[in-house]
Amino acid sequence: MAVVYMHIRQRAENVRRNRVFRDRNNPLDYMDDDQIVRRYRLSRPLILELCRMFENDLARPTARSRAFPVSFQIMVALRFYATGSFQMVNADVHNISRPSVSKITSDVTSCLKRVCRNYIKMPTDQAGLHNIMRGFYEKTNFPNVVGAIDGTHIRIKSPAEDGHRYVNRKNYHSINVQAVCDSSMKFLNYVAKYPGATHDSFILTNSNIYELFDSREIGIGWLLGDSGYPLRPWLMTPMLNASTEAEERYNKGDLLGKDGLLKKRFRCIDGSAGLTFVRSYKKL
Repeated sequence: MAVVYMHIRQRAENVRRNRVFRDRNNPLDYMDDDQIVRRYRLSRPLILELCRMFENDLARPTARSRAFPVSFQIMVALRFYATGSFQMVNADVHNISRPSVSKITSDVTSCLKRVCRNYIKMPTDQAGLHNIMRGFYEKTNFPNVVGAIDGTHIRIKSPAEDGHRYVNRKNYHSINVQAVCDSSMKFLNYVAKYPGATHDSFILTNSNIYELFDSREIGIGWLLGDSGYPLRPWLMTPMLNASTEAEERYNKGDLLGKDGLLKKRFRCIDGSAGLTFVRSYKKL
């Protein structure tokens, strides 16, 4: 009997050691492509590409059980980016603990931060700039535009120090993020380090995109900006008092507001989502 008992106990121990820590369903395995895009904001091929990129960073087997699959971690983080919901809600949706959601989101975000500058790049070569110009012209009939620039406020909790510097004109704490995009809503440049009280024109003047244009390293084309930016030979802003049909057409040709579309797609950076993603400017 003792031998049988020991044999059964060993088998049970092997099962316990090899089992997945929690019974979880990976959304990639049971959702169709439309559901994935609606709930996670990225297509299946893009999510699989993220899994491939971050496999070595996120695959961490443990002594207790097998770690969360990389694809599952990506989906948990994307769900938070897409909805901005409280961590407990995300935990319930994916049948994991709230601390697990917190760690997964932090880990995936760190991976994305590490590679983002490989993809968010302002071209300086003429071929790349002409390609952007072509895109703007085909969509708006606006010639020689190499980017639309705008700022957006990302809500944060009040910092422990100098909290007043982060109160923006809408009277909440934020960082003021400057971004440049092309006609396809692809981001080409960003600055995400200034308190919410900082004016758009100050951020531009102290950014690398200003240096690229002012030094004529980017020697062709214009940026389009709103009235919060100063007029420059390479930066066009709206006519404040449009009085002719041509001036009104020019103002209507201004392509701004891409940051608003980004907030609609990834609600974690929109204050209306219920929980803001950026806890402190130091984490950017």
